[in-house]
Formats: sequence, structure tokens, C-alpha cells
Amino acid sequence: MLREGYKASVSERAKSERLKTELITNVSHDLRTPLTSIITYTDLLKNEDLGDEERRKYVDILDRKSERLKVLIEDLFEVSKMASGNVELSKQHLDMKQLVTQALAEHEEAVQEAELDVRITAPDHPVYASVDGQKWWRLLDNLILNATKYSLPGSRVYIALAEQADELAITIKNITRYELGDNTEELLERFKRGDASRQTKGSGLGLAIAQSIVDLHGGQMKLEVDGDLFKVTVLLPNHQ
Repeated sequence: MLREGYKASVSERAKSERLKTELITNVSHDLRTPLTSIITYTDLLKNEDLGDEERRKYVDILDRKSERLKVLIEDLFEVSKMASGNVELSKQHLDMKQLVTQALAEHEEAVQEAELDVRITAPDHPVYASVDGQKWWRLLDNLILNATKYSLPGSRVYIALAEQADELAITIKNITRYELGDNTEELLERFKRGDASRQTKGSGLGLAIAQSIVDLHGGQMKLEVDGDLFKVTVLLPNHQ
């Protein structure tokens, strides 16, 4: 028994070290890409013979790349902070149904662009829970953003809020535009994306941030992949 426990411990440490190495590699890659562009186009702007049209084009590129860099750094900082456990929750008694509706409204334009048909199922009455409103908003925002970015255009997205015996359940299901394989653990690894070519916007930390927020609230987040169907379920104790 001791030997098995030791082997499991060693295996966990090895996995942790592998994830740290992958994090450093991926962060370095993702930070270097926009930074290289910023340096390149800044040098180009120093050319006094540059025309107005080209100058405006380069400034636009610089604006996009700097915003990308800002998102990466802020998300990396947030994950690191939450992973350290050095976070205080400011809980409020909030209507989870209203939060889901508001978070979805924020992405109405992206939903329309992807021609997604979003179906919401929830009780007729308000569903209250004690959560940190700002962080729970970020959780919902990340999960809905994840669905809009990675869903197959023209498909349906199902969002369900349900009250169970001793917990609340929020479920989001969508058909993915990329093959995900069947290793759900990898989807929670830092900077993992559904598209291995890393062509989509964002830091790739969305699910990792969501997982950290759920952990801080004493809940659970489960990921399931069945072919092209991606399902994320958030369970939150409703006795808080």
C-alpha cells in the first residue's frame, strides 16, 4: 500500500512538473508572438517616408497586438493569483438565472455572427445562491465566450440551470468546430485550446480560470466530450 501511494505521489509530481514546463513554453510562445509584432511595426513607424494610409494600418495592427498582450498578461496574473489561494471572496445573495441571462446578452453579437441558436432552460422563479458576483460573472462570461468561439457555426448551444437536492447545476452544451479528442483533463491545462493550431483569439486560459473560480466557491466543474459534443457542468452547493 505504501509503495502504491509513493508511486502515485511520484506520478502526480511528474505530471505537475510536466504541466509547469508546458505552461512556461506556451506562455513564452503566446507572449512573444504579439510582442514581436509590436517591435516590428514600431520600427516600421519610425520611417519618415511612410504614407498616411500605411501609418494608419500599422497603428491599427499595433492596437490589436497590444490589446492581445494585455489580455494574455491579465489572464495569466489572474490564474496565478487564484492558484495561490490568496483571494478573498465577497459573497452576495444573487439570482443565478439573471446572471446567466446578462452574461449571454453580453455576447449577443458574437452569437449572431456565428449563427448560433442558444436555448436556455431554467426554473420560472429566481434561483438564488451566495457567490462572489464579480468572479461568478467572469466564470459565466468565460464559459459562454468559450461556446461562441468554439461552436460549429449554425449549430445549437444549450444552457440549463437546475436546482437539485443540495446543489445548483449550470450546464452548457455545444457542438465543436474542432475535434477535441477524449482527454478532458487536457482541456483544463494552462493554455490548452480546442484548436491545436492556436488560431483563435483569447488567452486559452478561459476554462482554467473558470475551474479556479468554481474551486474557490467549493463547487465542482466537470467536462465531458462525446464525439463533437462538448459539455461543461458547474455544480455549486446551494446551502451557502
